Amino acid sequence: MTTTLFSAATASAATAPAAAPTTANNGRVFDAVRLWSPADAGVELTVVVPFYNPGMALRPTVKRIASCLQDAGVGYEVVAVSDGSTDGSEHTLAGIPGVRVIANPVNQGKGAALHTGFAAARGTWVGFIDADGDIDPAHLMQYLQVARANNPAGVYADKRHHLSTSGATGFRKLISIVYSTLVTLLFFMGIKDSQTGCKIFRRDVLAGLLPSLRERRFAFDLEFFVAAKAAGIRDFIGAPVRLEERTAGSTVGRSAIVRTIRDTFTIFTRLYVRREYRGLTVATTALPAPQVDADSAPFAAAPTLAEAA
Repeated sequence: MTTTLFSAATASAATAPAAAPTTANNGRVFDAVRLWSPADAGVELTVVVPFYNPGMALRPTVKRIASCLQDAGVGYEVVAVSDGSTDGSEHTLAGIPGVRVIANPVNQGKGAALHTGFAAARGTWVGFIDADGDIDPAHLMQYLQVARANNPAGVYADKRHHLSTSGATGFRKLISIVYSTLVTLLFFMGIKDSQTGCKIFRRDVLAGLLPSLRERRFAFDLEFFVAAKAAGIRDFIGAPVRLEERTAGSTVGRSAIVRTIRDTFTIFTRLYVRREYRGLTVATTALPAPQVDADSAPFAAAPTLAEAA
């Protein structure tokens, strides 16, 4: 499969039944009907890569993701979603095997781009990784190995894991600690790190939760875990992550941080005041699997970005 470019409307029409709506007046972004269809034969993992004006740094990042999965012999697809980019970066992905590109016409935020990509996913497992280039795509294979062995609701990158390392600046580390502490105090989810941009989810879990999620920006990850807890889904595995120095500019500036904190309190209000997640249930289809300690997986053997290049 070679790179294919869709608009968001075209992608929705191609992957969902004709009667399935793509938008709604209640704040939902995309319908999850396509996710309830069986995964395509031969596609074990869908990786969504949301991006906004990354310039020439996008192609090597996406190419590295595709190469990592191809070399591992995984049946995969990469769905790169432009969040209203204006720099033409989506066109730099031409010719990369296994990549589909979906272009949202308007910038709405990372969460909206993830909604778009998830709604088009064809894999048994559906995940995402940030396009910034600071997370080694080798983690996707490591997390998939843990998912295969444990069959959890999902596997998420956890900066708090004792095997994790970080090349982030001191300021970013401080912001991360403050925010994770705030999330712990507000929601008591048992998730140590909701925001690091590398996760994979079981298809049925994502299908059940996605229609209830309203966040379109960086608080999408948090709302996903809050909704999962409300639905009684707690079997997520936190796995180590190596954060490298960024190869592309970050879209997380001061205004994004302030907005994320504001959105966090909005989610708090939905949960405890409006009770919007009350009664949320997810009909999962997965069977139990033998449990494997995440610490025993080969995380420490992951190459650095320089070694993988």
